[in-house]
Amino acid sequence: MKKLLTLILITGIAFGANAQDKKFQMGLVLGPTFNWTKIQTTKIERNGIGNGFTIGVGGNYMFNNNIGFASGIQFDLESFKLNYGSNTNTALGDVFYAYTDTDIQKYEGNDDGVTGSVKDFNDTTGFLLQTRKFRAKYVTIPLFLKFQTNMIGQFKYYGKFGLRTSFLAGVRMDDTGYNADYDPADGSFTQISTSGRTQENMKPTTLKKGLSQVRTGIGIYGGAEWNFTGSTFLYAEVGFNYGITPSLYQNSSHLAERVPGSDPGTYEYSNLDIKNNPQHIIEIKFGLLF
Repeated sequence: MKKLLTLILITGIAFGANAQDKKFQMGLVLGPTFNWTKIQTTKIERNGIGNGFTIGVGGNYMFNNNIGFASGIQFDLESFKLNYGSNTNTALGDVFYAYTDTDIQKYEGNDDGVTGSVKDFNDTTGFLLQTRKFRAKYVTIPLFLKFQTNMIGQFKYYGKFGLRTSFLAGVRMDDTGYNADYDPADGSFTQISTSGRTQENMKPTTLKKGLSQVRTGIGIYGGAEWNFTGSTFLYAEVGFNYGITPSLYQNSSHLAERVPGSDPGTYEYSNLDIKNNPQHIIEIKFGLLF
């Protein structure tokens, strides 16, 4: 056992030295994130600033002493809130869904875009949605060019520019609103309670989970690395990511929007369409490089 541990230690040291010679480093990274959705529609509104946490591995490959490539793989836990309806903001409309337990059923609008129905659903359980808290999991791959100084004492300073792309791994929703009835005969919804309540851990049964499967942002970062022992560096950085792709599905697969019909006192229903709403992220990271 001692010989095996010694061999592993020597191999690790040799790999570290070799990695340093090749200007290749790899290590652990973690830190908090803060996000906000850039709302570009009148049908929803942002409710505060979201937050999250990221953990993963990151690495650098330097082409020379000052320019290189930085990447890795991260696991992100994020949450944020949106308002779909409001008792005070009359600009927001009425948005409903049908559900069973924690499963939100698929809503299908007709070809004319109005008066659709809930697919394969004969129950009457509905919900008038007001505020939704998304709790999402992402797998993120950053791809950055890195520009760094030479060593200044025990430190070197750097900037990074590139793309931060995240793939949705799962999402749950905590919804606040009111009980409603769904009528399978005509596809209509009716609010039946004036007492608000919260439904936790809701999830759509469709492939579209309310959030885009892939989102991408342009990122710019700055940071410093401290060479505190041997070839090991401790680093800290902060970055801003400008979202360029939608963070939410533009045409919902499970939310039905109610609008006044052509005749007084009548309503029409269609899939909620919120257009393009990207998400911006501030990321603070701490890590070790070996």
